[in-house]
Amino acid sequence: MATLQEVNAAMTGFPRNLTWANFRPVQVSPSPPHIAQLSAAFATGAFSVHLVNGEYKIRNPRVTVSPNSSGSWATNSARSSADLLLHEQGHYDITGLIARDLINKVLDLSFDQAVIAVVRGSGNTPREHLSYATRQFQTDVTRFGNEARALSARLNSNPATHADGIYDTQTNHGLNTTQQNSWNGRLQRLKSANDNFELMLRLEGIIR
Repeated sequence: MATLQEVNAAMTGFPRNLTWANFRPVQVSPSPPHIAQLSAAFATGAFSVHLVNGEYKIRNPRVTVSPNSSGSWATNSARSSADLLLHEQGHYDITGLIARDLINKVLDLSFDQAVIAVVRGSGNTPREHLSYATRQFQTDVTRFGNEARALSARLNSNPATHADGIYDTQTNHGLNTTQQNSWNGRLQRLKSANDNFELMLRLEGIIR
């Protein structure tokens, strides 16, 4: 497993503390009774593949986490609430931790040179073997990204249906202070460690 230092070096935009300046000001809530909404996303960057000590590995993988300015908004009344900002920070941290799991998986990918050389369809030359390994890596990275986005939809909100995710359901959009404090502690703890976020949520019974 990659170290936290290696993982952080492969990430842009996370960890990051949000301010109300990250939210588009609105006079009237587009989604009453809610008075603020945070939209965040992650994206993987282009990568190359190299051969090191008989193994193909991904070189310089990147994942970027960022708030979506068009989908993040807050009314004037929201901007005086530190507790509400902390709730919205939770959405961002969830997105970032999911992205961190993703880049961890990418960093751990490897293919044995000897195995690739005998796989049918991998070609006959070192260049063809490298090309084959790159295609396999791209398939895996795409799959990891799709799985990560599906988990984000479960935890944050479904982008297709706009249904509340587990985080908003449990915290009642931050109004349930007991649950919100529990999530705050969980997210703060996991941000400073290199534990697998999804696994921790399963162990705690948050997801199945």
